Amino acid sequence: MPIQDFNLYIGKGYAGQLVDSGPRVAQSGTLVGADVGFGVATKRNDSVKRGISLGTDQIDSSFTTNVYAISHRELNHEAGTRPSTGEDFVYKATESVSLIRQGYLYIKLASGPATRGDALLVDEATGEFTQTAVAAPSTGTEYLATNVFADEDGTVGDIIKVRIDIK
Repeated sequence: MPIQDFNLYIGKGYAGQLVDSGPRVAQSGTLVGADVGFGVATKRNDSVKRGISLGTDQIDSSFTTNVYAISHRELNHEAGTRPSTGEDFVYKATESVSLIRQGYLYIKLASGPATRGDALLVDEATGEFTQTAVAAPSTGTEYLATNVFADEDGTVGDIIKVRIDIK
């Protein structure tokens, strides 16, 4: 009988996926505005009850922010490709968005590097996490997320483990 050799590469996870079954604070909200991918920063939007929007808001003149929640990947979303690349998923406007307010999950770095233990920068418009910062950014597009920390080192395009805390 011939021996079959199966060589499947399965990555450690995808953006927005839970790292483990550890304790976390999760909730949902109704998406207002643009589509939202998985593993991106979201903010409250009070135009509708339990409203959620993409991105974050600057909280002071030092370009810092608290991320309200990170969008969580749910198994009830159909893959856009077969086999799935993990890239073709989004929450559409008016859908219920699953959120992680506190705990560990994976995100995809839009730029890098990221250093374990450091706070991440977040793009206010896209909600993407970009890198860790020694000091607060000086541009109006990225804010230092004072409650999202890298739990692994990474560079551009890497899927890394992060921790978000409620502040």
